Amino acid sequence: MSFSQPSQPSNSDARRSEKNAPKNASQPKNAGGGKKKAGKNAKVSLGADGNRRGLAETFAAAGRDALEDGDFEEAFDAFQQALGYNANHVAARIGLGKIWLEFEEFERAFEEANRVLKLDPKRAEAFELRGHAKRFLGDFEGAVDDYSQAVALDRKAFAAFYGRAIAADMLGNPDAALDDFRACLALAPEFVPAYYDRGVLYASENRLADALADYSKALELDPEFAHCFVARGSALAELGETKKALADFDEALRLDPENADAYYYRSLVRRELGDKAAADRDRRTALELGFDEENDV
Repeated sequence: MSFSQPSQPSNSDARRSEKNAPKNASQPKNAGGGKKKAGKNAKVSLGADGNRRGLAETFAAAGRDALEDGDFEEAFDAFQQALGYNANHVAARIGLGKIWLEFEEFERAFEEANRVLKLDPKRAEAFELRGHAKRFLGDFEGAVDDYSQAVALDRKAFAAFYGRAIAADMLGNPDAALDDFRACLALAPEFVPAYYDRGVLYASENRLADALADYSKALELDPEFAHCFVARGSALAELGETKKALADFDEALRLDPENADAYYYRSLVRRELGDKAAADRDRRTALELGFDEENDV
């Protein structure tokens, strides 16, 4: 029985911490229209002080709070209002760029990063943001350059170390990637995506014991990370731990009933355990959900 490394989930990166981010939207609902909670709170907090700079600062702060809470529509509205009062508000531009990443509008995120760097050429956050945008656009060398600028300016920029690790791996430099994963986790020891993606790298290098350790740590920190159960189950199956693998695939499907990878790899384990009928059912379901059997290598 041979398992490839399961495909990574779409948000198994720095953006994954915002679990409820809507995907494939051209822009957030109500963008630029209507007063939402952030806007109302901003005006109340200003009281009689109605100056434009103060309003921009207060809306930007409200946007940051909403972004931290994972409310991207509210954050978008607040950042837009901040920029309406001060088009050069750096923090609001960076916040807006982060939201464009969440909505997979990578060109727009790239543009926001460029605007910030014209205003503040030594802004580590802007280099990090542009690195993320370049990475998602497939410019891995450019991403490495921007992430390197970010960490040179801010040695605590753990997400830049993480992004550079992913880009280095994509460029075929696993040693550099592992160095950056270590740097990331030294700064942010509870950053789940780094454990998951380092586990993916270890698995690709056939370092299955190391991969299992990282997957298990990720699941300790985030027990609802369905795709990590798929990845750990695949590593367990490679090691012949079929019953443990089956339990992980079952848990992945409890958390995510339409996970095609989980169905497909569970079908292989069930076949190995002699349950051909159940294996055939799982394989059919996986293919119906879009699993690409021909390109699964």
